[in-house]
Amino acid sequence: MTGTSAPLAAPQRLSAPPAASGVRAGGLPLAPEVAQAAVQWFVLLSSGEAGAQDRSNWQAWLGAHADHARAWQHLAAVTQALPGLNAGGAAYHGLTAAPRGRRRQLLGLATALVVAPTAWLAWRQQPWQHLQADYASGTGERRTVTLPDGTVLTLGTASRVVLHFNAMQRQVSLLAGEVMVATGHPGGALGERPFVVETEQGRIRPLGTRFSVRQEPAETRVAVLQGAVELEPQGGATPLRVEAGQAAWLRADAAHGLRAAVPGDTAWSQGLLVVENQRLDDFLVELGRYRRGWLRAHPAVAGLRLSGVFPLGPQADTDAVLALLPNSLPVQVRTRAQWWVVVEPQE
Repeated sequence: MTGTSAPLAAPQRLSAPPAASGVRAGGLPLAPEVAQAAVQWFVLLSSGEAGAQDRSNWQAWLGAHADHARAWQHLAAVTQALPGLNAGGAAYHGLTAAPRGRRRQLLGLATALVVAPTAWLAWRQQPWQHLQADYASGTGERRTVTLPDGTVLTLGTASRVVLHFNAMQRQVSLLAGEVMVATGHPGGALGERPFVVETEQGRIRPLGTRFSVRQEPAETRVAVLQGAVELEPQGGATPLRVEAGQAAWLRADAAHGLRAAVPGDTAWSQGLLVVENQRLDDFLVELGRYRRGWLRAHPAVAGLRLSGVFPLGPQADTDAVLALLPNSLPVQVRTRAQWWVVVEPQE
């Protein structure tokens, strides 16, 4: 990964956004120019280089159109790290450890991975993905929201969903991460609309139920606690019915792997990480979903097996979990940089 150290340009001041596009904020369409301007303001105000005039211009941009404020509010809700609308442009402190003269250069360097928070890099590289979510959770966070039909969603770590509620359907699209769904029972016309959870691989149709959906790189994992669901592969293959106490996988070409659900499938929604006879390297990959930076096992200990129940809490304390490892395995946890941790053999 490479970048540039060119100076940041001041974001464009837009007063009237053009027609809406696929970008959404607060559940409503948002013009891409407005979304991009909001991201540019975020970069500038977060760089530590913004002056009094920049902050004044930012405030003027916010007040120029209601969509500007809506984009910024949505940005703040998603990242939970932005200056508030009345904060006077106070900068995000992800780069404050660096000397002022080097902050701009650090924005474009791959070495920022161990200097600045991973969330900062994600915004620099893929700002649109976050604006496209109606609801999102941060790394290590669980978030619960109630939808207009009474359905309750619990988002796991680093998860994003988009809502599509209209006259024909009630659809939740899982863009990343995992979500626990407890379907509501609305009355009237709203209750007659079918409810669907959509992922990259297909659709999950609940039949009055409570279930968990996790988006993996090439598959979707579904576990059912109550009721039943039907897994419909994107490619049109035969749907698979999954009953309470069961779990299965959904691929674009097939639904497969029907089995009994295990505690680890849904324990995340209770703030727990449950593993049984799991390889250490696989355990650290899962734990790494709850923290920023690099977390890996040394090859000499990667194959060690681990079982246990680890509390993660509302905001995951992964350092506390790592501190427990030497109690049960012949390993030591070595921190080589702020965001670089390796589990190695004991000396």
